[in-house]
Amino acid sequence: MTNRTPLFRLAPMLALGLMSPALQANDSLYLSEQDFLIDIPEITSATRLTQKLTEAPASISIIDRQTIAASGARNIPDLLRLVPGFQSYHVSANKFATSYHGASDDFPRRLEVMVDGRSVYLPLLATVDWTSLGINLQDIERIEVVRGSNVPTQGSNAFMGSINIITRSPALLSGGYISGTTGSMDTRDLQFGHADRLNSWNYRLSGGHEENEGTDLYGDALKRNYLSFSGSYTPTLTDTLWIQAGVDRGHTYVGGADKFEPFSKRKHDANYQSIKYQHLYSDTGTVQLTAYHNYLDLSTPRIEPDVVHDYLYSELGFAPTPAMVDEFIELNNPRYDSEHGTTHTYDLELQISEQLNALEIVGGLGYRYESAESDQLLQAGKVTEERWRMFANLDWDISYRWAFNSGIMYEDSSKKTDAFSYRNALIYRPDSQSSIRLGHSLSERLPSLFERLANYTIYVPSNIQGPLPVVGDKIRAPNTELTPEKITTYELGYFRALDNQQGHLDIRIFQEKIERAIDGYWIAAVELDDNKRVESSLNNFSWENRGIELQLKRDLNADVYALLNYTYTNTLTDRWETNKKLAGDAMVFQDAVTPEHTASLMLNWTPTPDLNLSLVHYYMDSVHWFEGGVRDSYQRTDLRAAHNWRLNGGTELEAALTIQNAFGPTYEEFYQYNLFDRRAWLQLTLRYH
Repeated sequence: MTNRTPLFRLAPMLALGLMSPALQANDSLYLSEQDFLIDIPEITSATRLTQKLTEAPASISIIDRQTIAASGARNIPDLLRLVPGFQSYHVSANKFATSYHGASDDFPRRLEVMVDGRSVYLPLLATVDWTSLGINLQDIERIEVVRGSNVPTQGSNAFMGSINIITRSPALLSGGYISGTTGSMDTRDLQFGHADRLNSWNYRLSGGHEENEGTDLYGDALKRNYLSFSGSYTPTLTDTLWIQAGVDRGHTYVGGADKFEPFSKRKHDANYQSIKYQHLYSDTGTVQLTAYHNYLDLSTPRIEPDVVHDYLYSELGFAPTPAMVDEFIELNNPRYDSEHGTTHTYDLELQISEQLNALEIVGGLGYRYESAESDQLLQAGKVTEERWRMFANLDWDISYRWAFNSGIMYEDSSKKTDAFSYRNALIYRPDSQSSIRLGHSLSERLPSLFERLANYTIYVPSNIQGPLPVVGDKIRAPNTELTPEKITTYELGYFRALDNQQGHLDIRIFQEKIERAIDGYWIAAVELDDNKRVESSLNNFSWENRGIELQLKRDLNADVYALLNYTYTNTLTDRWETNKKLAGDAMVFQDAVTPEHTASLMLNWTPTPDLNLSLVHYYMDSVHWFEGGVRDSYQRTDLRAAHNWRLNGGTELEAALTIQNAFGPTYEEFYQYNLFDRRAWLQLTLRYH
C-alpha cells in the first residue's frame, strides 16, 4: 500500500508564493526606467539562439552558481531535485539517476544530458553514467534545464527534456582552488582547479580524487580520479576556438538493493575530446563548427568457476565435471553484472545563425557515429549506427508584444528508421518583464543501439545432455523492427521577472501524450516449452501526463532568498505489463508510475558577509518505479553552513558543513534496502586569485 501525502500538507511550502506582494505584476503597456534595469537571464539551450527567458518557447530552469554552492548537493542529480518535474534518486550509494515526470527505471532513457553542448548520453546503456563525466560541481557555472521535449533543438535523446551543464569559462577566471572533503561513508575527496592566461589563450585545468566506502549494507564503494582541460583562443575579434579534453578512471560497486545480494565491482575508463570553432562573418551572422569524441569502457568481473559449478549442480541434479564448467564459462562469459562493454561516440556539426530584421534564424547539419561492444549486452558482436540530422529554429518578433518561435529536426538512421520533430510557440509579452506562452510540439525518438540490438543467450556445453531448465529466462533477443517513440505536447506557460531584480515566477501547465514507447517485454520462447520466456524491446506502451509546474525564486530581503519548486502530475496509463499469458510473476504497473506531487524549498541566508546558511527541503510522493518497485513518499531536509576567512594576497579559506536528511527519518530510495540515513560532510576550500 503506497503512502501519498495530501496536497494540504505541502501548504507551508506553497504559502511562500502566496505571501509575496512582488507577484502583483506591473501591467503598464509602456517601458519604464526600471524595465531597462531588470536583468532577465539569457539561455541558449531551448533554440540554439541566445534568448532571454521571456523569449524562450519552452520552460527553462537555471541552476546558477549561487544555488549550486548553497544547495549542499554532492552530485549533479541531487541538484536536479531543485527543478520542477524532476525526480532524482540514488540507485545505490554511488549510482545516481534522474528522470522527468517519472515513468522510469534505474536507467532513465529519455533525457538528453550535455556538458557544454557535448552529449554524454551512452549508446551502450541508453542513459548517462554520472560517475564518469570528469567534472566536479565547483567547475560548473550553471545548468540549463529545458522542461519538456527539446528534440527539435537537441535531437532524439531530448525526448522528455534536456540538461546542458555549462562549465566555467576560462576567459572569465583567474586563479584557482584546492578543496578537500571528509565525512559520511568514510568520504575522502580532493579537488583542484586553476585558470590563467597565456598570450591569446585562456585555460582552465581541474581534477580530483573521490573515494568513499558506500553503505554498510552492501559496501557499494566508489574510487575515481579525473582530470579535465578547457581552453579558449581568440586570435581576432571575429574568431574563437575552444578545446576541451578530459579523462576519468576508477570504479564503483553496482547492483540492485531489492534483495540481500553482494554488489559487484564495476571499473570505468572514460575520456573525451571536443573542439569548437566560431567565426563572426558579419555584424549579424555566425558560423560554428563543432566536433567531439566520447569513449567509455566499463568492466565487471567474471563469475568464478566454483560459483558456476554450484549453479550447474543445482540445475542438472548432478555434479558437473571441470570440463563442463570450463566450457560453460568459455561459451557464456558469465559476469556478476551486465554493465560491461565499450562504447564510442563521434559527432560533427555545422551551424549557421543569422538575423534578418525581425527574424533570427539558426540551422545546420550534423553527423553522429556510435559503436558499442559487450559480451553481456551485445553477445553477437560489435554494433554500430550512423545518424544524420538537419535542424532549424526561427524566432520572429512580430511586434513589441508578440513573437513566434518554430523549430524542426529531421534525423536519419543507418538502421533504416528516421524521425521528424517540430515545436511551435506563440509568445505574448504584456511588458518587458513577463511573457505568456502557448506551445505545441510533436517529437520522435529513435531507438538506441541497446534497445534495438541488445542480445544475450546462455549456451549449453556440448557435453551436457539437453538444455538447462532455465535457459529461456536468460535470453535477451534483439528487435530490428522497432519504430521511433512519439510524444505530443501542449503547454501554457507564464514567466515573470519580479520587480527590482527580486527573482522570478515560472508556471507551466502541460499535457504530454507518449505513444509507441519502448520497454522490455517478456514473450514466449517458441523453441522451448510454454513456461519459458525471452525478453525483447517492443513499442508496446503509452501513457499521458497532465499537470502543472511552478518555480518561484524570491529575495525576501537583502540577506535572504528563497527558491520554491512544485509539480503536480496526473499520469494516465492503461494496464502496463511486461509479460503476458506466461507462467511466473507478471510485472504490472497500473498507477503511480509518476509521483503525483513533488516539491522542494531552499532558504538561503547571509547574516554577515563571511557566513552563509541554507536549508533545503525535498518532498516526493509515492511512486512505482519500473525496476525499483513501490516506494512510499518521503521528506528530506538538508542543512549547510559555510564560513569564509579572507587571508593575505587575495586568498580565502572556506569551511562548509553539510548535513543531508538532518532530521530523518531514514527512508527507502528507489530500492527497498537502499536506505538514505542522516549524512554529514565537512569541506575545506582554499581559493586564490
